[in-house]
Amino acid sequence: MPVLTDTLLKAQKPPAAGRIEIREDRCSGLAFRLTAAGGASWCLRFRDPQTGKSSRSTLGKYPDISVAAARERGNALRQDVAGGVNPVARKYRDRQDASSKTFKVLADRYMTEYARRFKRSAHADQRCLEMHILPGWANRRYDQIERADVIELVEGIVTKGSPVQANRVQALLSVIFRFAVDASLVQFNPCSRLRKRGALPARDRAGHSLRQQNHSIH
Repeated sequence: MPVLTDTLLKAQKPPAAGRIEIREDRCSGLAFRLTAAGGASWCLRFRDPQTGKSSRSTLGKYPDISVAAARERGNALRQDVAGGVNPVARKYRDRQDASSKTFKVLADRYMTEYARRFKRSAHADQRCLEMHILPGWANRRYDQIERADVIELVEGIVTKGSPVQANRVQALLSVIFRFAVDASLVQFNPCSRLRKRGALPARDRAGHSLRQQNHSIH
């Protein structure tokens, strides 16, 4: 098996039919594949640690994935296999998780299991979601949304000149993530103790201050 280099790979001609495969010497199981159509890619051949059956994991296209990067990825996957992990099965599980953990899925559960059961303003929550949150977040994984993501979304609404709406969006997100924490869907609420990003108009600040004073008196 040769030591693969860019010079060697670029000198390869596509086969008349099917594909050719060149194994790598420095990473056991790593192979360069070239199809008749000229498509070049990397793969790693390994044996499933549970069944012992031969399997193959695609690493990416060449030259997008360089020779050095392919070796690095291949060696990392070999370590996973040695630890009892089938990288192909793991990739499949990750894809399944990604489709079931979108923010749209979380929002739907929130509306069904909480908002429509306990809130008279459920319709307002749905409208807020559809207008201000779901357009950008529908397909994002809710378990990967961080505090900085919330700030970015809310600040975008503030910048458009809607500070009151920005505060409403922030408040709704906080409620949704509290629901997610209670349902053991996430470990923490990224909105927790996050100050309102939108400054209130003067008349609203005055009213808010008066309500605070009345509350303190009572």
